[in-house]
Amino acid sequence: MLGWQITIWCRTPEELDRSRYGHSTAVLARWEDTHVRALNWLTELVEAGKAEQLEVSGYPSRWTTRAGEALPLLADGPPNPARTAHRLMEWNTDLMASCPADQVLTIEAWDQS
Repeated sequence: MLGWQITIWCRTPEELDRSRYGHSTAVLARWEDTHVRALNWLTELVEAGKAEQLEVSGYPSRWTTRAGEALPLLADGPPNPARTAHRLMEWNTDLMASCPADQVLTIEAWDQS
């Protein structure tokens, strides 16, 4: 595996599925991560009952959670144990700050192999 491209939207999965067009303004964050444990933070949210994994294929894998659960984990950048294995593509701190805690987020991780 080469890594993951991870995107977090301030949209529900249903909103994203209706149309991919026009959702670029809803991107909270997008980054590439080559660390082997790049998705552990999502697994931990699921195990704690704070997120749900909807798809597992890697093309993409998909989760949903509330902003109040995920956004604190992004306060210092992408949640990555190495803190060196990622490349930021988008990071919208203004949109993150204005996102209500109960807002449903969709997170996708695309396998880059």
